[in-house]
Amino acid sequence: MMTRTLLASLVAVGLAGASHAAIVTYTAGDINGGVLTTTSFTDGDITLTPFVNGVQTTFNDNVTRLGIVGGSNNNAFTDPDTDPGNGNEETLEFIFSATSGLTGFDWDFARADGPGANDGVFISGFTADPGATLGGPGAVSANPNTVSYDAGTGTLQIDITGANFGGNVDSIAFSNPGASAGQTLTLVATDTTQSGAQLPIRSISFENQVPEPGSLALLGLGGLMIARRRRG
Repeated sequence: MMTRTLLASLVAVGLAGASHAAIVTYTAGDINGGVLTTTSFTDGDITLTPFVNGVQTTFNDNVTRLGIVGGSNNNAFTDPDTDPGNGNEETLEFIFSATSGLTGFDWDFARADGPGANDGVFISGFTADPGATLGGPGAVSANPNTVSYDAGTGTLQIDITGANFGGNVDSIAFSNPGASAGQTLTLVATDTTQSGAQLPIRSISFENQVPEPGSLALLGLGGLMIARRRRG
C-alpha cells in the first residue's frame, strides 16, 4: 500500500509541474537585437531562426517588425512569387524547451489569403490543437481574417486578408501552449494569387512553465491514489 508520505510527494511533484506559468513576450527588436548580424535568437526556452530555402539566414534590424534581410520585403517573412513549393519561401523556425510553448504573436501590414489550399500563413509542428483565437481589427472587419487547424498534419492555417493591409495590429492567441511544448514549429506565408505574401511579426509570446507530460501523469496518479484511499 502506498504510504501517506509517498502519496503526498507524488501530489506535490504534480502540483509543482502545474504551477502558475509565466508569459514571456519578445518584440522584434528583442529578437534581432537591432543589428544585421543575428542568425538565431535563444534564451534557453525558445529558439528562433530564419531560413530561406532551408538555408539559415539573417534577421533584419527593424526593431518594430521582424523579417529577413535580402528578401522581397526586408521587414517581413515573405514568398516573393505565387509558387508555394519552389523553395524560395522565407520561414521562421521556433524550437521550444520541454516546458515552454507558444501563446501568441501579432503583426501588421500582412497579407496571405488566396482561395487555394496553399494560401495563407501556415504554422506546422503542433502535437494537438493549439486553441487559436484571432484578435484585432482584422478579426471583426467586413473581410475578417480566419484560422483553422488540421489535426492530421499538425498545421495551423491563418488567412490574412489584404483588405486589412493598412497598418492595424492584429494578433493570434493560443490557449493550449502544451501543443507546442518541446516541439519545433515552422512558419511560412504563401499565396498562389499574389506575389509577396508576407507576415511582419511585431512580437512573439510564449509560456515558460508548461507542465511536462510526466508531471501531469504523476499528478493524475496522485489524485487517483487519494480517491482510492478515501473509498477504502
